[in-house]
Amino acid sequence: MKVQFDNKVMSSFLLWFDHTLLREGEAFTDTSSWFYPVETLHNNLYTYGAPFKQFVSDFSITGTGIEFANTNVQIPTGIYLDGALIGTGTNDFSGINYEQGHVYFGSQITTPETRISGDYAVKDFNVYLTNEPEEKLLFETKFHLRPKTPETQTGLASNTITYPAIFLRYNGSHNEPLAFGGYDITTINLRAVVLADNQFNLDAVCSIFRDKVRSYFTLFGAENMPYNTLGDYKSGVPWSYTGKAVDFEENNYIFIENVGISKFSRDVNIKVNNLNPDVFNGVIDFEVTKPRYPRRANRNQDLQ
Repeated sequence: MKVQFDNKVMSSFLLWFDHTLLREGEAFTDTSSWFYPVETLHNNLYTYGAPFKQFVSDFSITGTGIEFANTNVQIPTGIYLDGALIGTGTNDFSGINYEQGHVYFGSQITTPETRISGDYAVKDFNVYLTNEPEEKLLFETKFHLRPKTPETQTGLASNTITYPAIFLRYNGSHNEPLAFGGYDITTINLRAVVLADNQFNLDAVCSIFRDKVRSYFTLFGAENMPYNTLGDYKSGVPWSYTGKAVDFEENNYIFIENVGISKFSRDVNIKVNNLNPDVFNGVIDFEVTKPRYPRRANRNQDLQ
């Protein structure tokens, strides 16, 4: 199946949302840890995981601006093997999965005294795309609070989801005529389900994105996505959201028409379902629009 317009919107929205939260909220914490075996093989590679996920990978959050004068952001491009820094292709090291907090090797490390470690910035909120309904995320799924420091000598498996976390989902769309010649305006409804560990952070996230109304984000094509199948940078080239977003023309933007905020009382979790009594919940609804020619044979018009 070829990539369609809605696929591009969701991927682009994820990149913009993550970048905005990291940059404007400084929603990350620098840390260091050992990496531990978590799976036997992943795509025929041996996997070692950190006690935290997700890693910051956006190099436009590197502290070069005046607003980051007192901030150091550790974005890993290599790891330490017995204290020596190595890069991809060295010592059978195959790459970093920034979303999962994993590193991959082509051969298993069997020597007990050989240790893998790394310095990295971990996000204050993990950000995911999801198709799960809000009711399941809020009331039917047990999430585990991410520890502030490593509590156990283990890495996190791929299917482990910890909070604080934000789940982005597609909530429907429609086209309306805008001009002659088949020129329509496409309206897409997007929702962010926020699971925070305290009221302050929930309010901060909602405040950042409420104020993004009547702004825009860049629509990227599939060829502009930053990561390969392992979750590492394509061709080893570090990703910078602001560096990539400025390469696009004005009509490659998605306009944010409306933003609505809803918050839930903590009593809802406790009375309805006590799975997550310590989670502070909120929902951010985005209505985004894009004028386009949806019925033209040349579908590249959506990105021109």
